[in-house]
Order: sequence, then C-alpha cells, then structure tokens
Amino acid sequence: MSEESAGSRQREPAVFTQAIEAGSRGQVNAVQHGDQYNYIYRNEPPYRVEPFLLTEPARAPGFARVPSRLLAARYRIVPFRQRPELDVLESWREDRSPGLSVRLLHAEGGQGKTRLAIEFATRSAQAGWSVALARHRSEVASAGGGDEHLTVRAPGLVLIVDYAERWPLEDLIALVRQHRDAARDRLRILLLARPAGTWWQSLAHQLSKLDIFDVDAVKLRALPNTPEGRAEMYTAARDRFAEIFGIKDSVGVALPGDLDGPAFGLTLTVHMRALVDVDAAARGWTSPAGSDQAALSSYLLDREHDHWRSSHDQGRGPVRATEQTMRRTVYVATLTRSLDAADAAAALVRTGVTDTKAAAGHILNDHAYCYPPENPARVLEPLTPDRLGEDFLALTLPGKEEQFRYYATDSWSTTAPGLLLAPAGNDANHTPFTRQALTVLIETAHRWPHLTTEHLQPLLRRQPELALTAGSAAITRLTELADIDLAVLERIESKLPDVSHFDLDVGAAALAQRLTAHRLAATTDPATRAHLLHDLAFRTSNAGLHTTALPPIEEAVAIRRPLAEADPATHRPGLAASLTILGNVLADLGRRQEALAASKEAAELYRHLVRTDTVARLPDLALALTNLAARLHQSGRGHEAIAPAQEAVSIRRRLAEADPGAYLPHLALSLSNLGGHFTEVGRLHEALTPVEEAVELYRQLAATSPAAYLRPFAASLHNLGNSLSDLGRRREALAPSEEAVAIGRRLVEANPAAYTPSLALALTLLSYRYAEGGRNREAVAPAEEAVHLYRQLVGAGFAAAHQAGLQRPWRPSACA
Repeated sequence: MSEESAGSRQREPAVFTQAIEAGSRGQVNAVQHGDQYNYIYRNEPPYRVEPFLLTEPARAPGFARVPSRLLAARYRIVPFRQRPELDVLESWREDRSPGLSVRLLHAEGGQGKTRLAIEFATRSAQAGWSVALARHRSEVASAGGGDEHLTVRAPGLVLIVDYAERWPLEDLIALVRQHRDAARDRLRILLLARPAGTWWQSLAHQLSKLDIFDVDAVKLRALPNTPEGRAEMYTAARDRFAEIFGIKDSVGVALPGDLDGPAFGLTLTVHMRALVDVDAAARGWTSPAGSDQAALSSYLLDREHDHWRSSHDQGRGPVRATEQTMRRTVYVATLTRSLDAADAAAALVRTGVTDTKAAAGHILNDHAYCYPPENPARVLEPLTPDRLGEDFLALTLPGKEEQFRYYATDSWSTTAPGLLLAPAGNDANHTPFTRQALTVLIETAHRWPHLTTEHLQPLLRRQPELALTAGSAAITRLTELADIDLAVLERIESKLPDVSHFDLDVGAAALAQRLTAHRLAATTDPATRAHLLHDLAFRTSNAGLHTTALPPIEEAVAIRRPLAEADPATHRPGLAASLTILGNVLADLGRRQEALAASKEAAELYRHLVRTDTVARLPDLALALTNLAARLHQSGRGHEAIAPAQEAVSIRRRLAEADPGAYLPHLALSLSNLGGHFTEVGRLHEALTPVEEAVELYRQLAATSPAAYLRPFAASLHNLGNSLSDLGRRREALAPSEEAVAIGRRLVEANPAAYTPSLALALTLLSYRYAEGGRNREAVAPAEEAVHLYRQLVGAGFAAAHQAGLQRPWRPSACA
C-alpha cells in the first residue's frame, strides 16, 4: 500500500503511554522487580471450579465426641430454617435475563451465610441448574482444569464462591471474566463474604468495566429480636443435638431466659447455646453461665481438649500426639487452613510443633483422625465454625485466664505466627499460607483487640512486607482496625513500591487515606500539608480512584503555587510534581484542555529547574515533556506534539546510556510515543524506526517483570501494527495487533478499572487489521466487543474520556 493511499482512509489512532510521576519526591523511581509482586497468570487460572457437593458428608463413628463438628455447616445437622434472603436469591436465579449476573451475600461470621448457600445450591440443583463451587488456588492442591469435569445444562450454571473477600481482586475478576466469556446460557455467580466495604465497591466498579452491570449485594439480616423466633431456632437445634447425644427427653433442657438479648443476634450463638446445654446435660454437668459467644466457645474448646486427651489416652489411644502437640497443630491449622501435605509438614516444622518432616507426617495423620479433612487431597482441616476457630486463637493467648475457663498453658502461642510466616533461611519469598494466615489474624483482631497488640503489631513491625504479600484486601482490613498503631501502618507504607502496582494499589490507597487523615490533623504547615495531599492523590489515582484523587491534588497545587512564588528554589519542584499528577488525573477524567494547561505548566517549570540543577531535574523534564506531548495529541494538536516528544527521547537516551537499569524503561516509553506522534501526523517512514526499537526494549523488560511492563509493551505493539499497516505491510501488521489484544486481556483480568480502556482500543485496532486484510468476518467480533467496552465505560461515568472511542468511525482500508 502506498503512502498516498494510506492517507486516503480513516487513520487508526496511535497509542500513547502516559508517564506518571511516581512518588512524593517528584521524580521517576526504578520500577519494583520482584516475583513476590507478580500476580499475572499466564496459563492456568488461579482457581479450580468443581461440582458442588449436594449430599451430606458421611459421619465417622464417634462423630459426636467433638461437639464443634455438629456446628459445621457442611454436616447440616440443624434443619434449615426458611429465611427471606433465600427467596431473594431464588428470584434472582430464575430471572429470565440471559448472560451473567453477580450477587454478594454478606454478613458477619456466624450469621449463616454458608448454610444458606448450601440450601440455595440444593434447591438450584432441584430446579435443574448445574451448581459448582470455585476454590482459590490457596484452598486446593492444584488450580486450573477443574471446569473440565463440570457438565453445564439448561437453564444454566450457579457458581458459588466462599470467602470471596480473601481472594485477590484480580483472581475474582479472572474467574468472572473467563466464565462470562464461556457461558452459553444463564450464569449466576454468588459470592459469600463477611464485609461489603471497599473491596466490594472496587469489585463492583471493575465488573462494570467489563460491561457487567447486573451486580448487587444481599445483606443477611440479623435474627429477629423476638423471644418466639429465637426460641423456635433454639428448640430445633436442641432437639436435633439431643437426638444425636441419645437424650430422649430434650424438653428437660430448659430454654435460656435471655434469648432476646443482643448476644443471640447470630444464628451461630443460638446453636452454640443449644449445643452447650445439651452436651452439659448429657454429662450430668451444669450448663455454664454466660450468654456471650466467648463463654460458649470456652466450654466447647474445653471439650476439644477432652477429645485430644482421650484420643491419646497416655499413649494407649489411637492418637500418638499428646494433648499439647494436638493443641498446637490445631492452632496452626486454624491459621493456615487446609494445605497439601508438604506445605502442612513445613508449617509444623516452622512453628516448632515438631522437629522433622517425618514426625510431622505422623502428627498430620493424628490430626486427620481428630479432624477428617473435607478435601481428601488436603490435610490440616481447620477448627470450625470460623468464629470458634478465631476464639481459639484469641483465648489460647495468655492474659484471658481470669475471664474464661479456657486459657493457654504455654507461651508457644505468642511466637507461633511469627515463626510460621518468617522467610525460611535466606529465601526472601514468603510462605504459600502467608495471605491466608495474616487474613485470619486480622479478622480475629476485629473481635479480639488484644490480638492486635500480641500478634499483629509485633509481627508487622518486624516484617511489614508480610502485608504486601497478603495483598490489598488484607491491607485494607488492617487499616480498619480502630486500635492499630499508626506507626505499624507507616512501616507497611514504607515498603510499598514507589510506582503503581495493581495488586497493591487499592491497599496503598487505603493506607494513604488512613494515615493522611491523621497527619493532616497534626500539622498546619502549608508545605507539609501540600506534600501529604500530593501523596494521597498519587496513591488514590493509582488505584483508579480518579474522582477521589482530584480534590487533594487540586488543593496541593493551590497550596504550592504561592509557596513557589515566595521561595522558588525550595517549592518550585514540588509545584511541578503536583502539576504533573494534576494533568494526569484531569486527563483520566476527560478534562483535556485543563489537563493540557497543567502539563504545559509542569514542563515549563522543569525546564527552568534544569538550568540550575541539570543532573537532578533532567529526568523530570523528560517526563514532563512526554506528558505534554500526550496532552497536545489528546487536544488535537498532534503536529505540536512532535517537538517535545523528540526532546524527551533525546534526554532519555543520554540518561539510559549512563544508567540503563534506571532509565531504559523510560527511553522505551518515549520511543513508543514518538513513533505514535509521527504516525498521527502522517510522517509514516519516520515512525517505524522508534516504534521498532521500543517494541524490542519492552519485550525484554516485560520478560523479566510483566507486572510492570506489559501495559506499555502492548501500547508499543499497537504503534508497530499501525506503522506497518500504514506503510502497506499489512500481513506483518496483524501479528503485533493480535499480541496486544492477548496482553490486554491478561491486564484486564488483573485490574479492569485501569486496563479496560486499553483493551477496548486494542480490539478496535485488531478489527482494523482484519478488515484491511480483507478478513471482514473476523473483524466483526473484536469490533463488537470494543463497542461493548466503550459503552460500559461511558455508562460508568467516563463519557468525556471515552465517548470518542464509542463514536470513532470504522471502515476498512480503500486498498483492502
């Protein structure tokens, strides 16, 4: 295709990678390279989907010797009591709307979410639906491949996800996206979680980026505050427990007199009270006083000890592990939840439960005798229900002896979490159970404040990087602890990478919001306040919360402007840095002319600063010039964008020659953008050389750190495809466009809020590539998918930023 014919058609848009100022110091820092932060999955999905177990699990002989088992939802001991939320879920399932719909069922632990989900699954199967359970890779011996054993029949599939808030957000997105794309009939995804706060808001927002709008939350109501309703629940549970314990006259177990009190607002507490009363009656004991769950847990934990003692029977019983060894093993299992045998053995050795893996194997067998695992491929079945397990952790710590009958008998429990989670030897990577264990500790601390002081704070002071390994959800829950020492949060903050990272951005924003509120209240100094507001805007913008980021960055600029006028040497760098972020935030919100003004002013300030401090400010000037060129392009002034883009390349080439590790990524970015600018103004032959150089640089960078470089690599591939196409090399142009779409899908699985616009553009360009090669049928699917993505972006409140993508005219090349 000749250059002239290329100019006779609608030109495909070039793609520009925005350079974002990366920290409070107003300079670009080296990108974090660390596998511990890399959560982009290449082949296998990070979960397994398997048929939901609809039959009750078999009960081994002596089942009732451990009363806590009778409370486990999976055994379904107490008959299900009709709840209005079940009607809501069944109406949602039977809605005739095709496609995907998502619901969150949320309530605090012990309210009955799992039991309700089991009933919903059972009734769904009876209504002809296929029912499946999704387990995260941390819950199963291996992830991926589970779907192949699942037969989906009409009318559709119900997919249930327990502990949804403990999944990394990008893994939930991967689950939803993959099943949405594969679904032929109706798909209903039910998420179970305790909280419905920031993580759910983020998930719902990101699902909207995938054109999934049928998303809602159902809160499981507390029990009715009436003696009659609770008495009915208590009686049903008491009678069922009495039958198992062989008590013929259950009426002899009298109703408690305080069932209408606040302590019995949870289903679990009512059932625990009934179980404790029946167990005490069966043994001829007096039922313990006290109606709060901790008192009931104390009784039931004593019964666990009875089971461990009798199973060992001074060495004569079927269990070789002593009571102390079993208690410690249960403690570890409650933290880690079920594991494969190798990881479980390692956990026991790490915490000093035993010295060798061989001995650990024997202990695991003994533990499985006492606590048969739900999944035969796993061991270390945790103590259930969850709230009982959390109470076990809290009450095992010394310091509660005066309040409850159950208490610790050794100091091992205070050191176990640190031993469990410490890196082994010189290995800097953390254990496969770090995320799970830290999440359990944080959730326990929300009800037991002494856990914060005894476990969490000492642990995170020594190893703040644990919170980063646990991910954004854990960090966010940590910031919600009212009594957390802010110095601990600051230690975690200090370990965050200075650049955006999709697995940590939401947690980093939560940290910034909690700490900034405290820091602003402690200072009236304008420069300090501007610095704090600047950092807050940086973190919230990285998390995709652009609307949240705008007020603090506008205020930071407003504060720094008069400071810079009064003392340029001190405050101009800060003003320039804040203007850089302001320009990027405004651009993300579609306010292009305001973004251009902010970016232009930032570039002018940095040019002035370079005259007096070349070494320190030259990188900042290159960044500002890159952003200015992007703003000019977005404002329809593409010819004016060439000069700043060329200058940025020149500066960064010099910097990369002196320090490749720090500046090679920035050179690749500027080369890619320069090629895009050349293409936009029709200087096609000049565009190819910088674009090809950028692709090769990004390919090398993405191979070593995909989390950091996949997005700009995809952008460089877009530009290469455009350049080859415009030069008539259409067959060569298709491969980079297809590769860019594949990368875009991986990025969207990780963070839809940030990467859906990029995928929409990649699909648009791929449709161009197919059409100009005469493959019009193949062009339709990516074009339609792009339109859907742009519509949902416009519908989600980003009309100004993405209306152009929705309205962009599409037509094949005249030479096709």
